[in-house]
Amino acid sequence: MTQERFMQILECYGADPQRWPARERANAMAFADQNPELAEAAMALEAELDEMLGSGEIAPSEMLEQKILRELPVPTAAMVWGWRAPVAAAAALMIGVALGFAGGAATTPLDDAEALYADAFSGFDDDYVDWLESET
Repeated sequence: MTQERFMQILECYGADPQRWPARERANAMAFADQNPELAEAAMALEAELDEMLGSGEIAPSEMLEQKILRELPVPTAAMVWGWRAPVAAAAALMIGVALGFAGGAATTPLDDAEALYADAFSGFDDDYVDWLESET
């Protein structure tokens, strides 16, 4: 048995040899007997983890949640405020365009030339045709 496989067994099954796979238990115990310092240190570390998991103080799901939260990046001012400026600029642009179109449609022509021009370019075909007929 290699040191790598012995460490994998400890990580997967814990420090108690009774939980190790039956077909590898004898080889793992032999490796522990041949490398007592390494095996004792690794098994002591895994025994602490086994005790913590078995005590019920921290559920495995909570441990996973804590690990994930620790690995998340800490939000910075640039991350929090970075998206708001472009959104505000886009909103202001859209409001300006909407008010511009709405304001142009609400104005009335000042004289006959403006009325004729507005009729000619308003997009209403009937008004445009009427304007052409009045000229001839």
